[in-house]
Amino acid sequence: MLPRPRVLLADDHAPFLESVSRRLGTAFDVVATAASGRQAVDLAMRLRPDVAVLDIAMPDGDGFETLEQLRQGRLETKVVFLTMHGEDEFVAAAIDAGAHGYVVKSRVQSDLVSAIHHALAGRLFLPSVTSLSTVAGSRHTLQLHANDTLYLDELSRLAGATLRSGEPFVLVTSEATRKGVEERLKARHMNLDRLAERQQYVAHDSELALSQVLRGSSVDTQRVAEMIGGLERLRLAAPNRTPARLTLFGDMAVSLCRNGNFEAMLELERIWSDLTRALPFFTVCSYPIECFFGPESLNLLPNVCAAHGAVVHARNL
Repeated sequence: MLPRPRVLLADDHAPFLESVSRRLGTAFDVVATAASGRQAVDLAMRLRPDVAVLDIAMPDGDGFETLEQLRQGRLETKVVFLTMHGEDEFVAAAIDAGAHGYVVKSRVQSDLVSAIHHALAGRLFLPSVTSLSTVAGSRHTLQLHANDTLYLDELSRLAGATLRSGEPFVLVTSEATRKGVEERLKARHMNLDRLAERQQYVAHDSELALSQVLRGSSVDTQRVAEMIGGLERLRLAAPNRTPARLTLFGDMAVSLCRNGNFEAMLELERIWSDLTRALPFFTVCSYPIECFFGPESLNLLPNVCAAHGAVVHARNL
């Protein structure tokens, strides 16, 4: 039997610490608990856990200070923040500091175990769809959603922020999703016709785009590369004087999943990962969580997550 991952848990609220420790004990080896940042650092240096779960607000060193001291000690311990703060600025600060996960305490029952598993695999776990704009550095992000209104609201916020920054935004989605996003952008007084003329805003139908990269039931890597080549030209021709980063939001793989072509779905995600590592693209792939409810697709979710640099879970999951 393989040894269970070793977890250190730090929080200054004793009843909460005990409750979370019991919960984690069913899946991990909780090697120690700490009530302060200083104690967490001392225990981590001595015990070398695989993952440290840290509260942000702690005495004798908050979570950020504790993470910095762990890094200075050259520990390979991954860090997951467990906190009451759900605001995006805290999430962004956690990512910048090098955390692998961020869990809001109100979601501890549903999210913490998953966040630790993501951290062990070297992936980011983020708590809310409102965090999409904070994970641009991950290049290839997976978004899971269960509510179309929240999904469209967040997607339109991401599109609007990108376009207002002068960077190109490419939308490769169904017609219904495109219309929902464009309605929200126009309500914010964005002139999409002008942006489209400048090729700063580009929209493609996902089914048509998918048909162009498939050869039979398999994904043609060369055709995907040709599609990326066209997007690269858009990026270089952006209105900014220097070449911009390009943001691409797509759901092509969703069609493959719904049609039961899981092998092509995973292959497409792997190709996107390779390309976004080589080029300055921020790519978001969005799936309704219902895609993974079927008996054949249920076990695919870990593999889909593994093909991305960050995983963003909607609030209502």
